[in-house]
Amino acid sequence: MATSLQTALAKLLDDYDARRRGDVAREQKSRDDEARFLEEFVELRRTVIRPVFEEAGKMLEERGHRCSIVEQEFAAVAAGSIREASITLRLVASGAKSTLHEDQPSLSIATRHYNRTLWINSGEAARAGGIAGAKGAHSLDKVTRALVEEELIQFVGRVVAS
Repeated sequence: MATSLQTALAKLLDDYDARRRGDVAREQKSRDDEARFLEEFVELRRTVIRPVFEEAGKMLEERGHRCSIVEQEFAAVAAGSIREASITLRLVASGAKSTLHEDQPSLSIATRHYNRTLWINSGEAARAGGIAGAKGAHSLDKVTRALVEEELIQFVGRVVAS
């Protein structure tokens, strides 16, 4: 009987250990995939998005408009909440009496780490509570210079039209 108990118990524990190793491997792969996604966003932001924002900002400032570019890194903040990585171009049209601050119209490209997409939000204030719907969500490989330029042109068009 003791041998039967040992055999049965050993099989149960072996199955549990195998399942647990699989769970740990999946969790590690998920963490690795998330880290890789964030690293790829940093590279995309540096090589594609920021250069477009800087080029447009220079042109806008030459015409008397005010703009700023703000970047933020992904971070775990208080009580388990997170701050997504992003880059934001804020714009004040020439002649407007407002100053550059978070409530200004902005074009923002931010990570959504939980589903590894980028959300492009243009025209709403940074804290306006916009909903990241499917329309604004893009995979990393779909965010090209052409897409950023198109979004930026539409955004500037809305700002200067108002």
